[in-house]
Amino acid sequence: MKKYTSNFLIILLLIPIFSIGQIPKGHFLDADDTTEKGIKLKPFKQEKEGIYHYAVLTELPFANDCDSGLSEKEQIACSEEHLRNFIYPNLTSDIDFKGNVYVYLTITEDVQVTNVTVSSYPKSESVNKLIRKSIESIDFKPGKYEDKIVKSRLWTSFTFPSSSNELFSVSLAKMQKDENPEYVNYENLIFDASSYIFSNPVYPNGTEFRAAAQIVGFWMNKDTGMNLPTFGDFFTSLTNKNQQQFLYIVAMINYGLDQKINHDRILKCVKIEGQKFSEQEDVKEVQFGGAQILLEFIGNEKNNVPINSKTKKYFKAHQKNKLKEKLFE
Repeated sequence: MKKYTSNFLIILLLIPIFSIGQIPKGHFLDADDTTEKGIKLKPFKQEKEGIYHYAVLTELPFANDCDSGLSEKEQIACSEEHLRNFIYPNLTSDIDFKGNVYVYLTITEDVQVTNVTVSSYPKSESVNKLIRKSIESIDFKPGKYEDKIVKSRLWTSFTFPSSSNELFSVSLAKMQKDENPEYVNYENLIFDASSYIFSNPVYPNGTEFRAAAQIVGFWMNKDTGMNLPTFGDFFTSLTNKNQQQFLYIVAMINYGLDQKINHDRILKCVKIEGQKFSEQEDVKEVQFGGAQILLEFIGNEKNNVPINSKTKKYFKAHQKNKLKEKLFE
């Protein structure tokens, strides 16, 4: 995917916005029905209740290969990944859900699964039910803290869609460690990441949103055999301020990959001798397909992308099924 616009577009989207409040060291946000928002700040070691967070357990309450002597941060990552990998295989492969799911649960001293909270965003009772059912099939064991059997408090999360069955933040870390990444090995991940971006409100500070954007952005400068026709009145009507041009590029990537992966069509958008580039069928199809995805997304005010007056004209044409005429008039 060759990119003809400035890297500044990517930088705008990926600049982290740090929140003022920070979770104190040795504490975590836990699901709690007694609070208005359902979560409460709690210490890793709740000795009065006999509950211990998985970061500090001597032995995790499920089979794993997490090395002993890990730091709390390392044990958190290892535990969350293993728990996630126990749950994923039991989920149906045709889940039609796009978003995040967060899972909290407690394993008692006698290996009972209690205090299970499954929260999906956007809310999906069917997905919550599937994950709860999957948790029931896991073979847990007693968790230990300094050789003492204790109640273990666990947490993990999921991102959908995900062909790799892992969070985008995990996939991004692996991709960044790949010294010679080959595009063919990451096509499905890029498609999933681009689909995810248009499945949730724009949230630059969200870990998974930022990771998905970075996965797509990493390949924008690479020669992948599918160029991006970033020109025309519609493209210039979009603003950098609200990441609209970046999102349009992501939308064209998403459309092109959908055609390649799901329809066995490669829209190369390469100059054909004797034809005007802007009038080539593949160029117009990618621009139109991407514009439809983008306008459908930013047309929903809940997605946090304001529409300026110039772009609004294209949105109204999209609503009237006259976008193609408006794009190429």
